[in-house]
Amino acid sequence: NAGRPPALNPTQIEQLDRIIQQNRSATAAELLSLTHFNTTERTIRRYRLALGYRPRKSVIKVKINNSNEHKRYQFATAHHHADIKKYIFEDGCYIGLRNTQQIVWCKRGEPTPKKTISSLRAHINLIGFIWWDGYIFYRFDQWLNSDSYCETVDLLLSEHLPQLNGYLYVSDGIKWHRSAQFKQWCHQYDIELCEWPGYSPDFNAIELVWNIVKQNVKMKNPKSQGELEGAVDEAIDELSLNFIQACIGKTQKIYQQFVSSY
Repeated sequence: NAGRPPALNPTQIEQLDRIIQQNRSATAAELLSLTHFNTTERTIRRYRLALGYRPRKSVIKVKINNSNEHKRYQFATAHHHADIKKYIFEDGCYIGLRNTQQIVWCKRGEPTPKKTISSLRAHINLIGFIWWDGYIFYRFDQWLNSDSYCETVDLLLSEHLPQLNGYLYVSDGIKWHRSAQFKQWCHQYDIELCEWPGYSPDFNAIELVWNIVKQNVKMKNPKSQGELEGAVDEAIDELSLNFIQACIGKTQKIYQQFVSSY
């Protein structure tokens, strides 16, 4: 007994593969309509899996105009071979209780577990500074402005300023990062304020740190403002200088990859 013949022959399988590549979001019904095969949607789904296709969420990326892309290239070119051990990376971070949902695995037919939290408004504002030989993270209650930002940076970095003389200060383009007051502070302590290209979170090493902090906070499953604060403090305490250095080194590799692929 030779068994049941395959539903699709090799030529049809190649055609299906080609059509899937051209229509990534097509349903099995739509693929069947495009191929005109004499088979079922279930068979199309089976062959799609056999070809190695698996469902993923599509990635949405904001289109960057040519002018900003060139600025990114100029930034990456200037820094991909520089002494990144003399850079300070700064950024703020918002962590809200509403953003601490977890992926849960359930058997078919089981209800999805619900997470009850104290308030959707519960959140934490953080500011962070990382450099090759150190890092500082600080929780604050109010939104920063030109005055409070400069005061906060001066307070948090004060004991490290002699070491940080001559460093490059990397931060995004928020207006108080470029205020006359902050520029004067940088000049006073011989810290160079970098020209930021905009729309470039991948160029700031501290973004890699925030990603890990947020993941670790989710794993701690906080349900109230107090638990959220505790989870954030624990996640930051778990960081190490080796990890910080790895993030900084990886970011310079991102500069190098951007230059080589431009």
